[in-house]
Amino acid sequence: MRRQALQILLLLFAIALVSREFAGSLPQEPAIVARFHHVHLNSQDPARAIEFYTRVFEVTKRTSLAGFDGIQSEQMYVLFNRAQKAPALVPDTAIWHFGWGSTSMEADYQKLLSSGVTFHTPLTRLASNVQFAYMKAPDGALVEINTSNSRAFLHVHLYSDAPLCAADWYVNNLGAVRRTQSSGPCEVPFAAPSEPLGVIRSPAATVRFGDISLIIYPRQRPGPLVESRGHVVDHIAMSIADLDDALARLKKAGVRVIEQPHRFGRSTNRVAMIEGPDSIAIELLELK
Repeated sequence: MRRQALQILLLLFAIALVSREFAGSLPQEPAIVARFHHVHLNSQDPARAIEFYTRVFEVTKRTSLAGFDGIQSEQMYVLFNRAQKAPALVPDTAIWHFGWGSTSMEADYQKLLSSGVTFHTPLTRLASNVQFAYMKAPDGALVEINTSNSRAFLHVHLYSDAPLCAADWYVNNLGAVRRTQSSGPCEVPFAAPSEPLGVIRSPAATVRFGDISLIIYPRQRPGPLVESRGHVVDHIAMSIADLDDALARLKKAGVRVIEQPHRFGRSTNRVAMIEGPDSIAIELLELK
């Protein structure tokens, strides 16, 4: 009888070990599931800026959201604050530029040139055969078009002092999906600048929020990255289901809250502002 009881105890112990091991192998539910919602710009003339974006990008349309004038592109928005003075362009913040895709880069580039759009960086081809160009948008904003299978809004390109660590932050804190997995320490030395354009391209990482990518490159110039508020691209915004729960989880993880919960513009929805990697401002918009 005693031997049978011992066998049962050993069996239960073995089952517990296997269950624990199996549970540890299961993917963990992210603390927060965020969706990319909008880019928020500062502009001295929002009407002029809106006319530019709706003219240049055929997938966009003028809209107003919670009292903010802006444009809609698919399921995301570009919204504007009216600035009394020219928004800051330097020093660098974590937000480099944002952009749309092009299914015919050479034809689109020539069409934009002929329509009077000026470019900061002309049509350029990477070793991967992807082509891109950076246009000068109103208020000094830098906007990219690049080779894609659609003309949708595709990405926000970021700078970071530690791109791999920044990618980990978005995955761990906002539930982003990492394009490629990495192992080892996230703080690694920057590679030397490479052509075209002498850009430091490694280490780099991409995380996705649905169809929108955050592409994170090394900081390109000496000196620290500064907070994004007050610059031409003031902040980016994510929608979440439960603001109070999100803030509680983020505070527990050591994330700094820049602005406490308040109404989003003229709507009844609530927002708060947090500080992400490299002093980027990220607005969290509660959409139940």
